[in-house]
Amino acid sequence: MTAPRLLDVAEAAGVSRATASRVLAGTPRNVDPELARRVEEAAHRLGYQANHSARALRTGTTGTVGVVVPTLANPYFVQLADAIAQQVRAAGGTLMVSDAANDPAIEAEQIETLLGGRVDGLFVVPVSAGESGPAIHHAAARRPVVLFDRWAEGSGTVAVTLDNAAAVRLLVEHLEQTGRHRIALVAADQASSSGAERLAAFTELQGDGATTVLLPNFTTDAGRTAGRRIVEQRDRIDAVVCGADVLAVGLVSTLHRSSVAVPGEVAVTGFDDTEILELFDPPITSIRHPLSAMAERALTLLQAPSRERAERVERFRPQLVVRASTDTGA
Repeated sequence: MTAPRLLDVAEAAGVSRATASRVLAGTPRNVDPELARRVEEAAHRLGYQANHSARALRTGTTGTVGVVVPTLANPYFVQLADAIAQQVRAAGGTLMVSDAANDPAIEAEQIETLLGGRVDGLFVVPVSAGESGPAIHHAAARRPVVLFDRWAEGSGTVAVTLDNAAAVRLLVEHLEQTGRHRIALVAADQASSSGAERLAAFTELQGDGATTVLLPNFTTDAGRTAGRRIVEQRDRIDAVVCGADVLAVGLVSTLHRSSVAVPGEVAVTGFDDTEILELFDPPITSIRHPLSAMAERALTLLQAPSRERAERVERFRPQLVVRASTDTGA
């Protein structure tokens, strides 16, 4: 049986081939809504599948967008990629996801691989604020590129991120309102812009004597290491702000095993509001990123004229989500 053609859909809907093409390509401008409905119904009834290869040859586009994230081992970046995928799918496109293994060199390789696959544009969550810029700048000279969640120096393109300083203020103010004043920060000693901004904001709020535990990476194992250090200093720490949810999960599990009550003796917050926090005991307070709104804005910029992607940072407002790890009444 021959696969249905675009012409078959047009004839079944009683419209021209051009009209059917515009509707099925997701660009039904100047098409009567009733005609568009008939085209969509005819396509569904006939089982029509668009020929993306032919469209690519015709228009020079593939409908595919790439995203490079630092690692897929961290649930936050999976959640982030899903938010972007939803926006791309809603626009009629397809998302390809690549993992940089927290290495700027691998990140540069993955960027080149995606560009070689003829993606129409690229989102990058930079591994390093200082080292990721050159590869991104080179990519942005060839295809539309938008940075997401983090920025990189010399990238040559716009970044859509969270207001990390405002997020840290929300966490510290919340803890102080619950009577906690001996607050420590647990974060990864990495070169990401988000990590640097969170550390700088915490230090500004707490002063030069701020207690910080810096770790080599964002993992639950690193969180467990931090937990052991917190246990050793529990007499002078009554709250911990973790720079990522995975750190908070590892830290709280270690406090439990050490018979340190959360939040009774030490209150703990995460940062990212991944789904696992609701399932933990106690559920963990965190910062929620407006990922859908950020992804929508990032896709708009990706599709905009290049002048609108001049290098700068656009910041979105964070939301504090209070749970039982910091507030027994939550």
